[in-house]
Amino acid sequence: MGIAIIANPNARRNREWPLAAQQLRKAAPGAPLLETRTPDELTRAAKQLAKDPPRVLAIAGGDGTVTHTVTALALAMDGQLPPLALLGGGAYDSLAPLGGKGDAEDRLKRLALAVSSGAELQSVQRDTLKIEGRCGFRFGVGLPVRFIEAIYATGSTGPWASTQLLARVFASSLSGGALARNLYALMDLRVRLDGEEWPRVPIYGLVCSTVEEAGLGLRPFRRATEQPGAFQALGLTAGPRQFALELPRLLLGLQARRDRLIEGVGEKLELSARAPLGFLLDGEIYSSPKGSLTVSLGPRVSLVRS
Repeated sequence: MGIAIIANPNARRNREWPLAAQQLRKAAPGAPLLETRTPDELTRAAKQLAKDPPRVLAIAGGDGTVTHTVTALALAMDGQLPPLALLGGGAYDSLAPLGGKGDAEDRLKRLALAVSSGAELQSVQRDTLKIEGRCGFRFGVGLPVRFIEAIYATGSTGPWASTQLLARVFASSLSGGALARNLYALMDLRVRLDGEEWPRVPIYGLVCSTVEEAGLGLRPFRRATEQPGAFQALGLTAGPRQFALELPRLLLGLQARRDRLIEGVGEKLELSARAPLGFLLDGEIYSSPKGSLTVSLGPRVSLVRS
């Protein structure tokens, strides 16, 4: 099989545009299109693909769709996933830049032409994170979770909503406003990275990533791909004003001041905090009732750019 497509009809773009599936079929004539509305449908699709793996699997949906699809494929294929092409189609699509430029149909059309012609595909290898059985690329607790919750509270989604809120947070952090005070709540968090405990300093949030990108053209995780089989962990120790002054450097992927950030690269991160502990995985928020989490490595995948 050349290309197969998994599409989530519940993803924002697919839900708001009834012709989305039809356009995907036109972009890759003859490619099987598996629409997965529920977890059970996704599980069945993953098992079907495991029996006849495609040369490339294209995923049409947002960050959450990518997370759920990679998790289902890892289970069905024992971690041996086919190359993935991320087409986008959700509310945030912060992972979509890993799949190239243009909208979903343009990417899929270029990919279909390359596969049919036998051309060599441009791809990169990336590890995934694994948390409580779920696979993804970016994980966060504390400030990152509260930031996404603040976006949801606005009733708007997408890059523009994220950019607007980021600007408001920056201004509020400099002035010590109410928004910053709500977002920067201290965590009683113990952190161990590869068995070594971090200093017991105030932490406002923590993020782990296996990809440099964070959406909106920003690349704050400069060490995420430094070592195959490892991920970058960042502990946010600066208060609102100090973090606001550091934010431009962090978002551009430059080294932050050591008195405002703890960072490391490792294979296993253990967290312990007050229960329940909310966490973010590629745009979706979950909760651990135990107050303890382990972040380890999931399957390494090939991401195709078109």
